[in-house]
Amino acid sequence: MGTAKSYGINPSLMAIPSNPLCNPKVNIKTKLACFWASLMFLYIYADYFGLMTPGDLEDMMNLKTPMGPTTPGMLIGFSVLLIIPALMIMASVVLGPQWNKWLNIVVALLYAVISILIIIGDMGNEWKKFFVLYQFVELFVFGIIIWHAIKWPRTP
Repeated sequence: MGTAKSYGINPSLMAIPSNPLCNPKVNIKTKLACFWASLMFLYIYADYFGLMTPGDLEDMMNLKTPMGPTTPGMLIGFSVLLIIPALMIMASVVLGPQWNKWLNIVVALLYAVISILIIIGDMGNEWKKFFVLYQFVELFVFGIIIWHAIKWPRTP
């Protein structure tokens, strides 16, 4: 068996440095923006996989939703539901601490209630178990958002 040098690898790259890696503190605003961005990915993938469940794609093509027939007003409502968390990414970075804290708490609480209602509505459906899983993960992220916002650092 050859050595690192015989494989063309610089032996100094294989050495473990004596000083440990640093763990820089992440700004609370950056953390909150990352949590909201994670939620947007969860929304996209849950909805994408939802199209693969029996009848959902056909219902969409026939302008049917779980709340009834698709209407322009309903599409605006669905759009607003997705626009708000998308804007929370930006708002978490640019708003001042007081507004930021309370907006994150209120919006995360409202969306957590929506997730709970979806869990209740989809719990018994075999094909929606994956969606319920996404909702539980989303609830976990909402909890993290609320926790971080409540624990917003104070100036010394």
